[in-house]
Amino acid sequence: MNSAFNRLTAHLREPLYRNGYALVFSSVVNSGFGMIYWILAAQNYPTEIIGINSAIISTVSFLAYISQLNLTNVLNRFLPAAGRASRQVVGYSHLLSLVVTMLSTLIFVLTINFWAPDLGFLGSTFSFALWFIVAAMVWNIFTLQDSALVGLRKAVWVPVKNLFFTLAKIGFLIFFVKIFPNYGVFASWNVAVVITIFPTLFFIFRTLIPQHNQDTFTRERKINLSLISKYLAGDYFGSLISQAVNSLLPIIIIAQINASANAYYYMASSISYMLYLVSRNMGMSLVAEAAHNEEKLKEYAFRIFIQTGRILAPLVLLITLGAPYLLRLFGKSYEVEGMILLRLLSLSALPNMIVALYTSIVRVQERIPQLFASLAVPYLLILTFSYLLMKPMGVIGVGMAWLLGQSIVAAYLLLTQFRTAWWKSFAKSLRKER
Repeated sequence: MNSAFNRLTAHLREPLYRNGYALVFSSVVNSGFGMIYWILAAQNYPTEIIGINSAIISTVSFLAYISQLNLTNVLNRFLPAAGRASRQVVGYSHLLSLVVTMLSTLIFVLTINFWAPDLGFLGSTFSFALWFIVAAMVWNIFTLQDSALVGLRKAVWVPVKNLFFTLAKIGFLIFFVKIFPNYGVFASWNVAVVITIFPTLFFIFRTLIPQHNQDTFTRERKINLSLISKYLAGDYFGSLISQAVNSLLPIIIIAQINASANAYYYMASSISYMLYLVSRNMGMSLVAEAAHNEEKLKEYAFRIFIQTGRILAPLVLLITLGAPYLLRLFGKSYEVEGMILLRLLSLSALPNMIVALYTSIVRVQERIPQLFASLAVPYLLILTFSYLLMKPMGVIGVGMAWLLGQSIVAAYLLLTQFRTAWWKSFAKSLRKER
């Protein structure tokens, strides 16, 4: 018993695992409480209102994402070895993304009848337009903070921050039911973000960055604009495509089917997204630790691959089997319309594990063309298959598109990139682990 406990303790002491598990735990907590949040929303708002609010949130997320210039991945990749430049890297990242977010959302609101006429009400009044712009700006900072915590190799604070946000969001959802009957979901989300970001910023700059400077000064890497710009070239545009598909699919579903169909898709995708976050979060830990110690990239990659599979496979099985029971919590119509969709989306997380691993590897290696392809190709396939399958199959066609898109790219990587050199190094690491 003591021996097993000691092995577990030693396992959790390793930053590669500890930070990865912290991020996965954060995703599980967020998804669990997030499901409670949407259950409460579904019980208090009509499906059409849920569909509209979720589409607004998706649009805010998309605009905030493109305005970040993918600085989340810059913090994850370069902050672990930034040393004395850490404060400047974090500070300038936040400032630049705020300015770009303000400009991009302003342009979107002014041209919304061209881009998304179904959401034209966002620019109908000055106060609503201002609310929308500020929402994108604060969400931008919120997401950058997670990457800053990971890059500082203090990911254990991510679940603390996100748990506070999720609980606050639930509380404000109930409070706003009568005050904002049409936009209470969106309002609760915004207010919770605002009250979370300010104490987190204070903690990062006053406590964590000084500690990070002390811990990493011997491995300090010179960070300059040229280095970051080169890295951003492939990472940003590849990530932009993937985020565009994630964020714009709800708008497409509303336009091609109806708002209620988007409500069913949004609930199912919110549950299955937790599975995607397992691979992404373990990959973020891999990038941060390998950036800190690049000579161990192959060893770390194999270990992350094994641990991700151990976590992900049981979760996929659980959600696939439990899909009708999970969706029934939102209402009978969600179970009927979303059960097959949720199963397809959940299964697609398994091939995505291969794609996410490869993306993390080429991020550390700074192989820009491969990074762009690994981010863009799966989602271009998903968008194409969604367009082809949505009309004959309805919203289930979107789930099939996710499974096909991820599987095709994963199969290609297994037959090419992972076929020879990588599998040899993985086998060597496996013998070492045993």
